[in-house]
Amino acid sequence: MRKAHLLICSVLLLFCPPGFAQESSRGGSAKQDAPKVIETDDMKLAMRAGKLETAGKYDEALKVYAQAIDLKGRFTPFVYHNRGMLYLHRAKASQDRQSRIADLQHAIDDFQTSIRLGAASKEELNRGLEKVATRANLQGATKLLEKETPR
Repeated sequence: MRKAHLLICSVLLLFCPPGFAQESSRGGSAKQDAPKVIETDDMKLAMRAGKLETAGKYDEALKVYAQAIDLKGRFTPFVYHNRGMLYLHRAKASQDRQSRIADLQHAIDDFQTSIRLGAASKEELNRGLEKVATRANLQGATKLLEKETPR
């Protein structure tokens, strides 16, 4: 029942015009210029990978993230960011030092790629990746890796 409810809500969000709720409560005075979110294939795969990650199916999620990256769509910087977060979470939870180091290195690589692709993008949203979460996550992963590999 709950899954059906979530599916229905997501379908309604996709197909209802933006501002539908405000429009009906304000008598049709909602903004008509609100942008529509068009889900791309890479975005859909990233959402699927996120669900797999939430379910603890990390290896499957990594495969789906790789499929999304291979599409080289406009959502790719976010896919790299999300995959980097998976690696970072898995590194923090790992008891094995070698696995933790490998995951932190993967996370750092993905965060750097996300920032590079976002900075090169013409879309403001992608360029914002460097300014917000990705930069902070990159710094966090780098600090954790430095603790794991003392000089």
